[in-house]
Amino acid sequence: MNRIAQWLNQSTTSGILDLSHPTTTEAKQGFYTITTWTERGERTFHTFEIIEYVLPKFEVKVHLPDDITVLDTEVTVKICGKYTYGKPVLGSVTAEMCTQPDFSGMWGPYPGGSVMCTRNVNMRTDKTGCVTKTINMTDMMSTINYNNGRFLVNSKLEEDGTGVVLEGSGSTKFTKRTISVEFRDAPSTFKSGIDYEGKIIVKGADSSPMPNKSIYLYEYNGPNKKNRTLTTDSDGVASFSLDTSSWEMGYVSLEAHCFKDSSQEDSEGYVNYEAAYHSVYKFYSKSKSFLMIKQAEGQLPCDENVDVLIDFTIYKEELNGQKTLDFFYLVLSKGKMVEHGRSTVTLTDGEDDEGEVKGKLSLMLQRMAELVPYAQVVVYTVLPMGEIVADSSDFPIQLCFRNKVSLQFSSPQQLPGEKTSLELQAQPGSLCSLRAIDQSVLLKKPEKELSAKAVR
Repeated sequence: MNRIAQWLNQSTTSGILDLSHPTTTEAKQGFYTITTWTERGERTFHTFEIIEYVLPKFEVKVHLPDDITVLDTEVTVKICGKYTYGKPVLGSVTAEMCTQPDFSGMWGPYPGGSVMCTRNVNMRTDKTGCVTKTINMTDMMSTINYNNGRFLVNSKLEEDGTGVVLEGSGSTKFTKRTISVEFRDAPSTFKSGIDYEGKIIVKGADSSPMPNKSIYLYEYNGPNKKNRTLTTDSDGVASFSLDTSSWEMGYVSLEAHCFKDSSQEDSEGYVNYEAAYHSVYKFYSKSKSFLMIKQAEGQLPCDENVDVLIDFTIYKEELNGQKTLDFFYLVLSKGKMVEHGRSTVTLTDGEDDEGEVKGKLSLMLQRMAELVPYAQVVVYTVLPMGEIVADSSDFPIQLCFRNKVSLQFSSPQQLPGEKTSLELQAQPGSLCSLRAIDQSVLLKKPEKELSAKAVR
């Protein structure tokens, strides 16, 4: 490896080091590596490529459904061409429809069978730059014999007037599954005396949520069996809460079906109405005292404080007559402790038949932008008899940054040669970096672009 440039003893400005190295048209094509060392000897690598290519003027996208089930007799294929500045491409499209069976391996099906192309179509784009074709899938499904496989579309778009041809492709998978059922936010352990809560997600073959769908939830507690009927909301989610006071066994099994008869399927057995299974194990506590941090709905907002709710059950004999109890909490993110504190709770005199004192408390999460993307909350208390009772839970947080930045041109469109202005807004004293490139560059390797998910 040849070293072609170096910078020594450089300092950052507001945490950013901005350097540049000129390249020439005679620069050797290939991959280049940038290596950095910190004062502590930590080393970081980044690789980029110098290559000669002509920037594409437009891109071609193939739009397909997420899945094709064995019950689908037709599939709509949509192919669109769009210039980098957003206008539609007018031209002729040639598309090739293919199937590829999957092989069955130890870790599940994987692509690897021979690609069979059985149909070609020729069309012209409409004024939106798109073509739409409905494909009869009966013959194509027979080529994979109802096994797992993929449906492939390879297309070429020839631009009118120039003859420039660009390609685009897409794929989707065949599946026997027409309805999927999944447990979500369902803990792997239960704590006696505290309700067990969770959710069931129901999706169609295209991965879209199925609202107003009846779900049959079965609860197996040793020889005891209970069942209940739930209904999904507009997001395809059915929430449930189960009483754990009678769960004396070491574990409980849960099953969720879309049909009362879990074996229900079509007469040929080709359709798979998937069920969900979940095992829940008893959480051990010497004194039968527990804490339970309640999960929030979805991601937490990053721009406002959030209350976290905790349920607790304390065996009264462990209190030794004490009327208050201190609960301690830690909030961690990205391996660091961001918040900590203590909350004192006055215990009520009432108790249930089992001699347990139950209650609730809430903690407020602050400085949410510092906790992105996950906040780990740990809550614990030390009982008078010496036992530590604790619980922890992870909360996903919306991706955002403390410093809000906006960038916009004075007008969305300008003629070549005209002047325009660019306005950038940020907090006072912010160090901002701008990049101006041809939109076509983003078509080459969009996965290399900087995004909020890439910032840690």
